[in-house]
Amino acid sequence: MKIELPSDELAEELQKHLIAKRIAGASYDKARKTIEFPEEMSLVQWSSVRGTVEKWARGRNLDVEESLKIQSAGPEPPQEKPPSKEQQAELKKKLDGMTPREAEARYDYLQGKPFSELTDEEYEERLALAQTLSEKSKLPK
Repeated sequence: MKIELPSDELAEELQKHLIAKRIAGASYDKARKTIEFPEEMSLVQWSSVRGTVEKWARGRNLDVEESLKIQSAGPEPPQEKPPSKEQQAELKKKLDGMTPREAEARYDYLQGKPFSELTDEEYEERLALAQTLSEKSKLPK
């Protein structure tokens, strides 16, 4: 966890402020103009540091920007497998057995659920229903 500053003077001033507030464990990297904290710092401790720094920055008419660091979390997550031919056949059979009203009602129900709550099967069904309903609406009447 680190705090980047625009100048050495501000970095040194902030570091003195943190020491005065009894926030220890920070080290200053002059080359990068950053104050770095130990990685094992708890979120509660970091939240306290962040609050102190934000208050300090506001007093100097400075803006605080948060950034995200993205890194590998370890082994790659397993790739999602495309639906098997059996699953596709079952889904097609299920969709073919539905009346247009049933298909539309089922699609509306699945569309009303957030993506995070859909099972893989429901997600595939929602896609298939959307495609089926789209094709049927294009047919001349």
